[in-house]
Amino acid sequence: MRGKKANPIFVSQFISECVKDGLTSSDEIVKRARQQLNQIDLEIKEIENKKKIRGSLLDVILSFEKQTKDKTKEADLLSFYDLANQDDCKYICDLVKYYPFHVDEQRLSQNMCFALKQLIERKIIARDWFTRADITQGERYDEYMRFIPREEK
Repeated sequence: MRGKKANPIFVSQFISECVKDGLTSSDEIVKRARQQLNQIDLEIKEIENKKKIRGSLLDVILSFEKQTKDKTKEADLLSFYDLANQDDCKYICDLVKYYPFHVDEQRLSQNMCFALKQLIERKIIARDWFTRADITQGERYDEYMRFIPREEK
């Protein structure tokens, strides 16, 4: 990744796959990487467009529904969409599912520290104010756990 340490395992696997597919020169391998990168960028743009459309579709539904439910629920969920490092956030939430855990932020990666900060800001997890290092479920933990997609086993 740009600006960060390279992932040598991924690079090695990618090169191996290219060689298996008959690509032998560095130019061919770079061309395939650029093609895949362009495809991923297109998919990301499509998803971003769908996120914009989603809000408008909710407006359409709400304008026709005659429900008396609290309409702020959908608005509250928007803060979950903005979470970066979704995998790290899910991992942390899975850790606090059954018991609090101790955090030594100096030993965590920047991504994990950022994920912790986001989850705390959105009250998905909380700090134990007596120890300042124990992480527990926050007041919106259950709501977030229902929101995130779970893998089927």
